[in-house]
Amino acid sequence: MPYILQAGENVPDCASGVKASVSSTAGGFTLIESHTAGGAPWHVHIREDEYFYVVEGEIVVWCGKEEFHAGPRSFVFLPRGVPHAWDVKSAGKATVLMMTVPAMLDEFLREFHAANPDQRNTVAQKYGLTFFASRPHP
Repeated sequence: MPYILQAGENVPDCASGVKASVSSTAGGFTLIESHTAGGAPWHVHIREDEYFYVVEGEIVVWCGKEEFHAGPRSFVFLPRGVPHAWDVKSAGKATVLMMTVPAMLDEFLREFHAANPDQRNTVAQKYGLTFFASRPHP
């Protein structure tokens, strides 16, 4: 079903910043507007590709053997099956549009952040993600 969200709005019954969710796109696409001071540790997705569009600030992204520095209006594609990590490089925060195809990111993050630390790997496995303690060797 088509919809529009104005600035500051999110998909009903979703976390702040969720613009497209599993439920609103019938599982096709997730989009989250993230205002963040930090990124994500090394991990790999086996079911979906991940994309970032940097609106403000700068992030650094490691994907496989590559390192990308992405400033405002930069786009980063992270294919499924390739380990990656990222962090905010600019002082303060960055605004990043985080996307997955097919959709999953909104539901994963909701469950992951609600879980006890000792349950988070189980949540990640449910969504086809694996976290690594350090940069994995290809």
